[in-house]
Amino acid sequence: MTRSFFRHLLLASLLPVIASAESFIVKDGKPNAEIIIAEKPARMARHAANELQTYVEKISGAKLPIVTAPTGGDAIAIYVGKSARTDKLKVSDEGLPHGAFRMLSGDKWLVLLGRDHDFMPAEPWPHTAADIQRVQRDWDTITGEKWGIDTNWTQLFKMHNKELDAWEQDERGSVNAVHELLRSLGVRWYLPGAIGEIVPKRASIALPVVDKTVKPDFALRYPYQYAKRFYGKSEEALWQMRLGVNQAPDLIGVGYIAHGTNYVHMRPEVMKAHPEYYTLVRGQRDTSDRGKPCLSSPGLREANVKYVRTVFDKLGVSTTSVMPADGYTAMCECELCKGKETPERGGFGRFSDYVWEYVNEVAKEVYKTHPDKKIIAMGYGASVLPPTKIAKLSPNILVCLAQSRSSFQEKEKKEWITDLRREWLTKLPEGSKQFCVYEYYLHPRQERAFAFIPVYFPHAIADDLRALKGISLGDYIEVYRAKDLETFGVNALNLYVTSRLWWDSSLNVDAMIDEYCQDMYGPAKEEMKTFIAHGEAAWMDMLSKPDSITQTFALLARAQAKAPSGSLYAQRIALVADYIEPLIARRDQMLRSADRENARTVRVSDRDGSKIKIDGKLDEEIWSKLSGYQQGDLFDCTTGKAARERSRMGFFWHDNAIYFSIRCQDRDMKNLKITGTQDDDPQITEGDHVQLLFETQSHVFYQIAVDPAGHVLDVDHHEGAKSTWSAGAEIATHQEDGLWTVEIRLPVAGDMQAAVDALNGVSGRKPAGTYPWYFNICRQRVRGDVIERQAFSPTQKSDFLEPAKFGRMNGYLPRTTAWDDEKKKREAKTESSTKE
Repeated sequence: MTRSFFRHLLLASLLPVIASAESFIVKDGKPNAEIIIAEKPARMARHAANELQTYVEKISGAKLPIVTAPTGGDAIAIYVGKSARTDKLKVSDEGLPHGAFRMLSGDKWLVLLGRDHDFMPAEPWPHTAADIQRVQRDWDTITGEKWGIDTNWTQLFKMHNKELDAWEQDERGSVNAVHELLRSLGVRWYLPGAIGEIVPKRASIALPVVDKTVKPDFALRYPYQYAKRFYGKSEEALWQMRLGVNQAPDLIGVGYIAHGTNYVHMRPEVMKAHPEYYTLVRGQRDTSDRGKPCLSSPGLREANVKYVRTVFDKLGVSTTSVMPADGYTAMCECELCKGKETPERGGFGRFSDYVWEYVNEVAKEVYKTHPDKKIIAMGYGASVLPPTKIAKLSPNILVCLAQSRSSFQEKEKKEWITDLRREWLTKLPEGSKQFCVYEYYLHPRQERAFAFIPVYFPHAIADDLRALKGISLGDYIEVYRAKDLETFGVNALNLYVTSRLWWDSSLNVDAMIDEYCQDMYGPAKEEMKTFIAHGEAAWMDMLSKPDSITQTFALLARAQAKAPSGSLYAQRIALVADYIEPLIARRDQMLRSADRENARTVRVSDRDGSKIKIDGKLDEEIWSKLSGYQQGDLFDCTTGKAARERSRMGFFWHDNAIYFSIRCQDRDMKNLKITGTQDDDPQITEGDHVQLLFETQSHVFYQIAVDPAGHVLDVDHHEGAKSTWSAGAEIATHQEDGLWTVEIRLPVAGDMQAAVDALNGVSGRKPAGTYPWYFNICRQRVRGDVIERQAFSPTQKSDFLEPAKFGRMNGYLPRTTAWDDEKKKREAKTESSTKE
């Protein structure tokens, strides 16, 4: 059997009223129809006609002509998009917003029609990257202010594909109608390009008997895929359109839906003129980066109202964002803000009343002049919880709640979000549907906690979208994408399932997975279904269970064995295998690190190191502004107590390299003992020196020793000490009164570097939360017969070469404190109500 029962079931649910008829669009490989469009069609109507022509030819070999009027004869007329002829048939796009469509057939004719709106932004907008500065100048002239420009507005040129003449914001009802017809013929688009396309072959295509109107369950269907905007490869833009997505600019606007208050206060001119706009922390106004706003500032509020009104008037958008900056964690300490924080509400609610009072007051003022426009703000960070001091929000506010539905496999998290939505809905005007979701499908991102794990969550997606139907406008989803299809082998299924459920949340998820595995993996279908089920059940705990990782690779190996070498099936499985491959090294690292659970931990973060000169002086400002997570003192190597002479290290990540600083205080600089005479001299470690010891995700372990004179010894200790290895690091030292310092730039060449060139470069990648480095930074000080040894992570002996005692260098790890506190509060509330 070439198609499973589940595939028949799915097709039946997709097109319940389409049936075969006597007439044929294509008969025995010969065309018997023509595609008719308006004389001046909308861009997307023309594109829909091209799609239909392309895929009918791929299916049958017959190319249907595209015309603007019937040519006569017996050819079946397929009307695509609105035209004078569809008007005569009384088929219109009335009542078909957000990509909805009509499919209607008659005697030798078929209409495929929806609303096709050609998007075009108002000037000024940047037509190229080089045009952004011109747009800023024009914006300054138009507004008479020194406001920033919305992030998305500055990226508008990236939202248009010139080859296809298609905008992300176009409305594509007729395109959706064509794709629905093609899906009824078995066509599928699981991935961009040929590798993800399924096109069954058939010599004849019947004219369907159909009369249906299809409206999506969710109007907003927008996966923002990193680096995959429409201006890139056309196959990416085509694939996104084939998913049936909709950016819905009439609902959420054209700009970015978050942190909109930034644009009022982000520029240096405003910081200088209005310091009172910014958060007061420890006596200083926070103007770092774009600045953190004082939400009690009357002037800022007035400026924000003026900014919003100007955006509506000059840019013609329907909606714009009002909410504070990302990373808004420090409460303003000015007199106006006193008493506005609510710490008793925990990490998700300590700023809720403070932030939402500001948003609501701005919205109320704007509503007086622009009642038909909307302000969007997010339940996010420390203001996720609804405000307690506002009974009903201003009627022009659209609430967007940040969540992660993949985590809903944790029952308590799902229940909490469900309750949270219910609470937010009570804050909206009666009958209002001004609520949407901001989602995150970012698991493949290297810095994230679950990178390289097979994070499948199709059932959680289905459960959540069914719960949201009727109360939510839809989803804005951040989807991590890297180059081409790298990192996308697993997440593709999650996005595909989401895209279909946006249209019909009642679809059978198991049937979709069955069809997906049949189409994508062929003879390895059952093995891949088992693999996906294992990933869905085990991904949340996989990083604490090495045996689960071993099982993951065993299941995938069975699938690989079933797929013929070189086949498309094998290539698709390879996308999954290549993505999860780093899990092997992580499993091995976990087994080695069983005794490192309590290791001293730091976290590497990105910083701009482009202006650093590796001269050992450490005089660049960046070195004095590292966070507490990025620096630390060294302690006595044996006792773990404070060292006699203080040493301190710091580090950050920039441009595929880690930068290190080491400061060695010394009251006896004139008696530094330097025992090395040149680079790679093993005697370097006999005198005063520092050592950087590190184990990457894929290599155990490296050693770099540096003495005060700048002599360097680098050794690869993997399978025996090899002093012929070179790290390729830039290293410099500097000496001054009471201090000598070391500055290092350590390039990281990738996991395969040791295989490519075992004697040069660091094999590994950026430290991540679940794919860390283990490391130590040590110092030896020699004065006569007295040897002092220090270490970031004390080894409890007089030897630095103790990998079991290395500290841990993390990347991003999700903070669970707020959720842990919230869970305890819910448990206490449940326990209290049970007792009552």
